[in-house]
Amino acid sequence: KLEAAIINISQTTESMSNTTTNEILALQEVSGISKVVLQNRLALDVVLASQGDVCV
Repeated sequence: KLEAAIINISQTTESMSNTTTNEILALQEVSGISKVVLQNRLALDVVLASQGDVCV
């Protein structure tokens, strides 16, 4: 019975570890996408400013 409980705890811990790893990777991807969006926004602001317009 104790062995089964230990195996269960081990499997649960591994599952939680895998989930955490996947979530961290997803957050890193979102962070990367956010940086690209901000860079694109800055580029658009520069283009519009050079034409006399302002992007708000």
